[in-house]
Amino acid sequence: MTLKQRLRMLRIKLGKWLLDSTTSQAYPLRYEKVLFLRQDGKIGDYIVSSFVFREIKKQNPNVHIGVVCTPKNAFLFLHNPYIDQLHFVKKRNTLSFIQCGLALRKMQYDAVIDPTVVLRNRDLLLLRLAKAKACIGYQKSDYRIFTQNVMQDNLHFSEIYRQSLQLLGFDKVDATYDIPFNTEVAEKVRSFLKQNSLTQFIAVNFFGHGSNRRFQPEKIRALLNYLTANSPHPILLLTYPEVTEQLKQLAGDYPSVFVDGRTDNIFYSIEYIRHCSLLISPDTATIHIATGLSKPTIAFYSDDQENFAHWHPNNSAETHIIRYHKNINEVQPEQISKEWLQINRC
Repeated sequence: MTLKQRLRMLRIKLGKWLLDSTTSQAYPLRYEKVLFLRQDGKIGDYIVSSFVFREIKKQNPNVHIGVVCTPKNAFLFLHNPYIDQLHFVKKRNTLSFIQCGLALRKMQYDAVIDPTVVLRNRDLLLLRLAKAKACIGYQKSDYRIFTQNVMQDNLHFSEIYRQSLQLLGFDKVDATYDIPFNTEVAEKVRSFLKQNSLTQFIAVNFFGHGSNRRFQPEKIRALLNYLTANSPHPILLLTYPEVTEQLKQLAGDYPSVFVDGRTDNIFYSIEYIRHCSLLISPDTATIHIATGLSKPTIAFYSDDQENFAHWHPNNSAETHIIRYHKNINEVQPEQISKEWLQINRC
C-alpha cells in the first residue's frame, strides 16, 4: 500500500470515529420520501441504477424521490420523469456538503440509499446531517449509521440497487436500464447518418476513465488498420471535445471511418450506440448504454476482478470481453476475433 493510500485510509478511520452514529428514529412503516446519493458524477453509475426510479413509481406513484447530485451531472437526472427533486452539492467542497445535508434534514426523508464501496468523510457527513430514518448501504455493517445493508460479495451494481429496493419493501423489481433520450440530439444524429449513408456500422470508443484505459494514438491507428481490413462495415468513432481533433485527423486516412465533430455531450454517444450494429469500447458508461439498448459489444476490462464483478456488462446481446493487466495499450488488435466483426450474425 502506498503512502497516499495509507493516509487516505487513516482519514477515513478518523472520519468514521467522529461522524458515525446510530439513528435514534424508528424505521418508518411506509416510505413516503426516498433519497439517492449520486454525487459521484459517473455516467455509467447512473445507467446501471436508472431503473430504480421507475420501479419505485411503478409500485407506489406517491413516493417522493430525491437525488443528490452535482451541477455537472444534473443533466442525467433533470429530464427523468420519475425524479421529483434534485439536491445539489459541489464535488470535494465540504461546506457545500454541510449546506446540502442541513437542507435534506428539513426534507425529512424516510430512507436514503447509498451503496458507495468506499465511504469518504464528506459523504458520511452528508448522511449524518440528512438524518434519514433508514439508511441502506452496501457491506457497511461496521457503520452504525447504516440501518440495513446489502451484504453479498461481488454483486453487480445493478443487483446491489435491486436488493436495496427490496430492503425497502419493493418486490418484483425489473432491473432493465432506462437509457436517456434527447430529441434534439437524436435528430442531428439521424441527419448525420443519412448524410453519410451509414446504416450497418460499428461504433468504436477508444477512451475510458483514467489514463490506463485510454488507447494511445499509435494503438488507435493499429486497431483502425485491423478493423478496416477485417470488416466491410463503416466505423463511427465516438468522441468528446478534448479528443475530437485527434480522431478527425486519424479518421482522415480511412475512407470508411467517420467522426461527428459536433459531439459535445453524452447524448450523441447514446444515439450513435442506439443506431449501431456493434459497439467496441473500454468505457463502462458506453458499455452499459449498449447493454440497455441490447447492442452486441466487444468490451475491454482490466484484470481487476472486483471491479469486473461490479461493472461487467449485463448484456443479453452477444458480448465478448478482452482483459488486460495494467494498461489497455497491452491489447493487440488480433485479440479481436474476425468472427466478432461479422455484424450480420449479431
